[in-house]
Amino acid sequence: MGPGLLLLVLGALLAFAVKDDMPGVNLGVAGLILMVAGAAVIAHARATAQKERVVERHEESSDPNIPNHVVREIKREGRTD
Repeated sequence: MGPGLLLLVLGALLAFAVKDDMPGVNLGVAGLILMVAGAAVIAHARATAQKERVVERHEESSDPNIPNHVVREIKREGRTD
């Protein structure tokens, strides 16, 4: 997601903050293209991100000779659609 934000910021700077006349180059259009590319990178990163959650179970034994223990599981869920 970081590269997408970088593209968005650079595109906004070119489109709105830089006033320069370069022959053959329209900085407003170049900035707009960078902002659209940044938004696409962010959308792709969000769509393909995996979600993680930690599930912790405390298993207690009724027998005093068997120690209690904790089971930790990390469940990763990706998008399937």
